[in-house]
Amino acid sequence: MRVRIRLIALVMIVAAALPGLSRAQNAPDAGIKVDVYGFRNANGQVRCALWPKGEGFPRDDTHILTHVAVPIKNFKGQCVFAGHFAAGDYAVTLFHDEDNSGKFKSNMIGYPLEGYGFSNNVVPVIKAPSFDECKFHYDGSGWKQISIKMIYR
Repeated sequence: MRVRIRLIALVMIVAAALPGLSRAQNAPDAGIKVDVYGFRNANGQVRCALWPKGEGFPRDDTHILTHVAVPIKNFKGQCVFAGHFAAGDYAVTLFHDEDNSGKFKSNMIGYPLEGYGFSNNVVPVIKAPSFDECKFHYDGSGWKQISIKMIYR
């Protein structure tokens, strides 16, 4: 009886570990990682968007290649765009969604009410930056890692 219980327990432990092992083997080996820092608080999430070209940048989100939302931990976040992307120029936009609304908040004249950021740590003065100001090159293999500091007005 004891042997049977131990055998069943061992089978259950191995079965529970197998899905985790298969996920580790299928973990992506390429993509773009964005380390985000400088948050004023740890509320909500950081929402990041990866842009493949300048069309619509940075306002028309129908041109975004992909986007992710991640929690903020210890006043930092990391957006991971996993997968094999073609070699070329990309840009990242992001914002601190403090209330988890999924929308970037601005006032009636467009002045930001939430924190935001751009790749290359471009700090806009009068107008939104261009794709060319924010672009970085990804060679299409391995991981590209960039850092972006949050901007609060």
